[in-house]
Amino acid sequence: MLLRRSPLFLAVSVVLVATVAAGPAHAGTQAVRARAKVFALVNRYRHQHGLTALAESRAVDKTAWRHSQAMASRRTLFHSADLRTKLHTYSPSTWGENVGMGPSPWRVFKAWSKSSEHRANMLNRRFRHAGVGVIFAHGSCWITMIFYG
Repeated sequence: MLLRRSPLFLAVSVVLVATVAAGPAHAGTQAVRARAKVFALVNRYRHQHGLTALAESRAVDKTAWRHSQAMASRRTLFHSADLRTKLHTYSPSTWGENVGMGPSPWRVFKAWSKSSEHRANMLNRRFRHAGVGVIFAHGSCWITMIFYG
């Protein structure tokens, strides 16, 4: 027996499926936008200081994301103890890491730009690549940015 579906039924089905599929992804989408924002802010800052933009490493984004997730789950900021090991695949000659937590990516970036150590990482001429990981948890934005060159 052939079952016919009306165009209205199909349209409602597609909208329902799209709505259900998009629901849980909101937090992930927010983090993706925040990651792009942090990257853009840091590259704009570098440009303002006469430096080339950092190239984004998707694999290092994942490493940074895992670190941000660990900080959020422990509800405390800390640096990676084994950053050299995490980056060995890329054979870097230099590396660094900025971590931060705040109400927004912009506020974390502003805090970094006021800190001599964090600013030094953002403006290091030897850094050519970076990865950013962002987690929204416990009412805050947890960010890790890993630099290497």
